[in-house]
Amino acid sequence: MPRLTMPRAVALGGAVLAIVAFFLPWVQYANATYSGASLATAVTKAGGLRGFDTSLYAIPVIALISIVLALLSARATAPESEARLRILAIAASIAGLAVALLFLGSAVLGGAPDIVFAPGRITTDLAVTTAVAKALSAGAYVGVGFGVYLVILGFLAAAIGGLLGAAKTTAVWRTQDFVLLAIIAIVFGAIYWAWLAPYIWVEGVAAQPGAELFFAVWFTSGLLGGYILRRPGAAFLAETLTAAAEVLIGAPAGPVLLITGMMEALGAELVFAVTGYKRWGWGTMIIAGIAAAIVAIPWNWFRLGYFALDPTLLIALLGVRVIAGAAAGTAAKLLGDAIAATGSLNAYALGRERVREV
Repeated sequence: MPRLTMPRAVALGGAVLAIVAFFLPWVQYANATYSGASLATAVTKAGGLRGFDTSLYAIPVIALISIVLALLSARATAPESEARLRILAIAASIAGLAVALLFLGSAVLGGAPDIVFAPGRITTDLAVTTAVAKALSAGAYVGVGFGVYLVILGFLAAAIGGLLGAAKTTAVWRTQDFVLLAIIAIVFGAIYWAWLAPYIWVEGVAAQPGAELFFAVWFTSGLLGGYILRRPGAAFLAETLTAAAEVLIGAPAGPVLLITGMMEALGAELVFAVTGYKRWGWGTMIIAGIAAAIVAIPWNWFRLGYFALDPTLLIALLGVRVIAGAAAGTAAKLLGDAIAATGSLNAYALGRERVREV
């Protein structure tokens, strides 16, 4: 029988709520009110609006994946398998949360950031209030329905429930672990912010494929945090906190970078979870870097307008991004090993491993 603990019940209930809320009112126009499901269907009939409908259909699919993973974790007999499946369920919930927040942002954001990030020069800002309303001939935009907020609440509950359950099956985080994450976030937040200028310059000289290679730097923080701490959630927290630091420093993209950080962290966290947080060789780090780069693509697809690009160019971007991800994983391992060699990481998993080797 599955072990239905309170955290797991919260996670399952949250995912179920996300599915139910998908069929409740999502957006109201002067001529019609749509649920998430009916809006997705209507947008598909209107031509899909370059993938906007796909993001809507992803909501119940992601919620269902979260439910299945949570149930499988409950049936797992080995603690390592349970922790791994739980982390995967958390990752699915966070991905669903990001998609729902992107939809909400497309209805309430004031427009594109000051700097145009979109390769296709198209963003999803104001899509609900302008592009969708025009395509559906729905009349003037009135407001977002309560179903959207319930979906966000559901995925948030699913993620929190999973995290609370994971905390009971893993070692307690220490103060120095959080201090290290804070240091990584501050240092890389400044690096990420400074990296924007050369990124934009390269984009102008070598077009988007050249700029895509520069993404390697923006994947490194989470990989390094996971490599040093070797705990469930370390990679995710390191990258997300780095994004938060970048926002506080004054990144022009604004708070949406928090979601970007989450999505860039998911791939690496998933690879580390699959290994049970026990394999940290070159192969694991390179694969984790590639996963970080690939898993972030759906977010870029909608937020940065990749859907507007020619398919041939998209294939080229994918190849460059794989190289960038591999470079990020390599850089994180080299940097972590170099710092550990000084003895300053002896209080952490990476440092302790090196001491045993010596």
